[in-house]
Amino acid sequence: MAMELIQIVKISIALSIFWLNSPALPQSLNITSFAPTPQSLTAAGKPEITVNFNQPIAPATVDNRSFSVFGRWTGVCPGTFSFLNNNQQIRFIPAKSFSVGEWVTVGLSKAISSQSGEKLSTSHAWNFWTSVERGSFDFERIDLINVRKGGEAMIRTYGAYAGDLNGDGYHDFVVPNENVSDVRVFINDGGGGYLDFDTYSLPNNSTPSTNEGADFNGDGFLDFVCGNISGNSVSLFFGDGTGALGLPTHYPVGNGTRGLCVLDLNGDGSPDIVTANRASSNISILLNNGDGTFAQSTNMNTAASGETACAAADVNEDGLTDVIVGSFNSRDIVVLLGDGNGNLNEFSRTDAKGSVWMIAVGDMDNDGHVDVVSANSRQSQFALLRGNGDGNFSPAEVYDVGDFPLAIEVGDIDGDGDLDVVTSNFSSADWTLYENDGTGTFVNPRTLPATSAGSCAVLHDRDRDGDLDITGIDELDDLLFIFDNTAITTISSGPNQFGPEDFQLYQSYPNPFSASQSAATATITLPFSLKRPTQVKIELFNLRGQRVAFLSDKTFAAGNHDVQFAPENLASGIYLYRFSSENAVLTKKIILLP
Repeated sequence: MAMELIQIVKISIALSIFWLNSPALPQSLNITSFAPTPQSLTAAGKPEITVNFNQPIAPATVDNRSFSVFGRWTGVCPGTFSFLNNNQQIRFIPAKSFSVGEWVTVGLSKAISSQSGEKLSTSHAWNFWTSVERGSFDFERIDLINVRKGGEAMIRTYGAYAGDLNGDGYHDFVVPNENVSDVRVFINDGGGGYLDFDTYSLPNNSTPSTNEGADFNGDGFLDFVCGNISGNSVSLFFGDGTGALGLPTHYPVGNGTRGLCVLDLNGDGSPDIVTANRASSNISILLNNGDGTFAQSTNMNTAASGETACAAADVNEDGLTDVIVGSFNSRDIVVLLGDGNGNLNEFSRTDAKGSVWMIAVGDMDNDGHVDVVSANSRQSQFALLRGNGDGNFSPAEVYDVGDFPLAIEVGDIDGDGDLDVVTSNFSSADWTLYENDGTGTFVNPRTLPATSAGSCAVLHDRDRDGDLDITGIDELDDLLFIFDNTAITTISSGPNQFGPEDFQLYQSYPNPFSASQSAATATITLPFSLKRPTQVKIELFNLRGQRVAFLSDKTFAAGNHDVQFAPENLASGIYLYRFSSENAVLTKKIILLP
């Protein structure tokens, strides 16, 4: 027994000497903090993005692929990297501004390594919103645009994507058309309207619908992907940065694709695709090969039935993007947690209290957690499911909307720092807007009319005047409804850098203007005010983007100003007056009557 004890002591001493003389094990590379805060709605237009690590970073491993910054509407954001605090902090300064109220995604891939060669232990991604300084719930329809070609019958326009396809800072508009199996692209004219569309064909009987934009091949330009209900596929169009799309590539997925979301599922820095397939009652995962081509899809069954909608966000706050699925048949919301390696694992299931057609995500109650809203079609309601931050959701709270809502969108419509809601209601032919009271309780519902079938409204700053406008679709009449947010234009050059300090542009008067007025009153007044001397160019455009009058280009002193002009030789209709300075482009409309 004594000899055994002696042997144990000798072994212990030997092991101690071995560990003392052995080199230290490498420390894993981890993220310790980052900014802006996930899900926040207060980020500047050109926000400083910082990520802190537990050890020094190798700068050569950091680029726009391994550290990606993407705006849902503005696309890939170039910028400048700097390395601070002994290279333990990466600071990114965007080279261009995001739009107001834009959903921004930051992603760090596993390609980032430390100076000692340790790779980032896992990829990391988060989302935030840029702030909206102003807005209202008062919308005015300023235009109605036909999506059909001459002589066409109903093409059934359904689904929409707003994104800057040509890099001019304005959101273009892409719409799939189910009955004719094509995609039509409307380029923003820079004055709040859209130019005539270009058409991109898909195989016959594809029935394209759900869609999204992303840079799939890493060339810095926005691409476009749509899911095809009857084609049981997704079609990917590469953008060239001029507003044109290339020939589509098609990838098989499950049957009856109704929902689609984009995320970096395996942490390699390239966006992947997940689809929700109602007919086959499953989801499909398409992993990007890194060059915009995709591996064969993998299908995954969930506990739900009739998967119809999906969205991507980090619901359990572990830095990995998850997928939220909404089901039409089983009427629930299912959370699939991402593991950072391309896999999804079912985690929770919550009753949505209705047949889910579409979902949207965001922090609806300002508690820092991802929440979900769903358009519950058959119940004519939308539901709010509050996230707990761990991947679970509280019981659904429902609100009445128009008949058969088939789309839902969130954004800070009134500029008060919380996310409001708009639903697109097919059967009642309208859109319902709800105001958030700041706690996730929705009040003061309002309705905007369509003609035959409200569908797929998009909240975005279409005219770059600093508030969120609405571009809606009438699915049966194939029309784009252009709604202008009528808030007073006040843009600040504070942290958002959207325009000069306290530049206020007011509505012209009289508006509407009648050409039958007497000569003594036959002028239109354009009022505005400045807090500092500013050179301002004032122009008048028609809705085709053609300049019809040049009114002024000079430096105005600080204070209130009126510019007057007589609209001679102008036909009746809607016009846009545009004020341009070094840091702002602001527009409002004028209506000329006969």
